[in-house]
Amino acid sequence: MLKLLAILPLGVLIGIVLGSLGSGGAILSLPILVYGAQLPVRQAVAVSQLVVGTAALVGTLLQARRGAVSWREVLIFGAAGIPATKLGSVLAERLDPHLLMIGFALVVVAAGAKMLWSADDHTVGRSRMSVAIGAGALVGVLTGLLGVGGGFLLVPALIAFGGLDSKRATATSLPVIAVNSLSGAVQQEAQWSAVLGLALSFLAATLVGTFIGVQLGRAASATKLKQALGLVLITVGCVVGAVNLF
Repeated sequence: MLKLLAILPLGVLIGIVLGSLGSGGAILSLPILVYGAQLPVRQAVAVSQLVVGTAALVGTLLQARRGAVSWREVLIFGAAGIPATKLGSVLAERLDPHLLMIGFALVVVAAGAKMLWSADDHTVGRSRMSVAIGAGALVGVLTGLLGVGGGFLLVPALIAFGGLDSKRATATSLPVIAVNSLSGAVQQEAQWSAVLGLALSFLAATLVGTFIGVQLGRAASATKLKQALGLVLITVGCVVGAVNLF
């Protein structure tokens, strides 16, 4: 019970980040579930997929009401990501949990550095379908492998290769994250159903944060949010990497 109470505020934080930026929050769920709730890595990945996917689905509904979602890009990235998620899940079953966490740490540090580097970059690229499909597949693999939503790759990819501005890219990333994560959760049902009470409680906290995050994303500076999250991700990645290396 104490472990559950300790991680619930962090679930709210994940939802706030996911709802406001469309990226980054999902990355925080895996170390919280592994080190906070003390779940085995593969079970934590499955719970993360369920929680992140459902929270992203709720965020999608909130953003779609405002007409902010570009459904063409959702179809392109989602179609590439769903089969790739299965590939990531197969790889996760065959890899040592420590190697998974070290790989996770590298991805987190890279995501944090990317957010810091591009926090004030508002350049919009042109739509390039072939590159978009490749980016969607990469995000799917990461979702199946590490339980991350992949928004830190999706948002810049939607801007650079989907031709969207940052606000629409943030909104459009949510349904793609939802599709990828929930397809992975379906494949891993036995893992998260074994800790259903914890999973649903963590999900409820994340949904509360998602509602707050969507509202915050409309009013707050996206640049400041990205810079703060970038620093948090780099710190988390370094700590997780150190724990699993030493």
